[in-house]
Amino acid sequence: MYVGKKLLRLGENMDSASSSKVYRRNEKKVFNKTNIMLYLMILPPLFLYYLFRYVPMPGIMLAFQRYTISGFKYWVGFENFTYVFNTPFFWRAFRNNWVFVAFSYVFITPSPILFALALNEIRVRWYKKTVQTISTLPNFVTWVVIAGIFMQLLAPNRGYVNQVIMFFGGESIYFLSKPALFPWLFTFMRIWKGVGYSSIIYLAALAGVDPQLYEAAVIDGAGKLKQTWHVTLPGIRSTIVVLIVLSFSRVLTGMFEPIFVLKNAYIESTAEILSTYIYNLGISRGKYYLATAIGLFKSSISMVLLFFANWLSKRVTEDGRSIL
Repeated sequence: MYVGKKLLRLGENMDSASSSKVYRRNEKKVFNKTNIMLYLMILPPLFLYYLFRYVPMPGIMLAFQRYTISGFKYWVGFENFTYVFNTPFFWRAFRNNWVFVAFSYVFITPSPILFALALNEIRVRWYKKTVQTISTLPNFVTWVVIAGIFMQLLAPNRGYVNQVIMFFGGESIYFLSKPALFPWLFTFMRIWKGVGYSSIIYLAALAGVDPQLYEAAVIDGAGKLKQTWHVTLPGIRSTIVVLIVLSFSRVLTGMFEPIFVLKNAYIESTAEILSTYIYNLGISRGKYYLATAIGLFKSSISMVLLFFANWLSKRVTEDGRSIL
């Protein structure tokens, strides 16, 4: 009986030792049964990223040569950059780009934070879920559809907004033909489209704030505003910093589609940005060398901003760690 128990224990130990050896052997393998499907799932996006990001990179050389539809002409060095920097249209697009960037960080960036804070205070569960769902839906609508919706709403005669204005005795306003008004309208459209979806991340961060901190703040006599300022915002500060830092990489690249579908000849002075200017030069006018030069200049600025944001994150985060 005793010998049988010893043999049984010895068999169990051998089984556990062999299984641990198999586990360690699988750990050393790059591909095994547990992770092979994960690698297969990531292959399509990696292939697309390589196809559209790395394969076109030799085309950067077009910025330093004269190249037309018929092919390569001759090398020009930095003459393309000199020509572009001496055109007023480039600097107008460059200025408009930074105007939209400033509007983004002043109005669009705080909007999902404020919206998430407001949703977090709602105690009726079904109402909170309904508001969150409705506010998230516009994010899944393309800019072409959104542009069509706002064109109908803001139409001079038949648009609902102008009908309300004329009902109260006002005159019809051509909203999408006023250059000074377009940056504000475009910023409102971007907020309406993305505020619900962007607030999801902040709502998840708010769920991780320790409730005991709020109880301590109430005991100390802090109201809702002070609780938000001294407890809530510091609790989600790391999330805010990470999202702001990541947004620096697409500061000059994320507005082509909406601007392209909304821009017209009347508002071109304030609606033209670098991306649409590159499209007009390269696709519409066939000046690929100038478009490539502007694109390379724009990418260089984005890279500098990304490194600056990474440096800034070291100064802002509590542990002093960078994002990259």
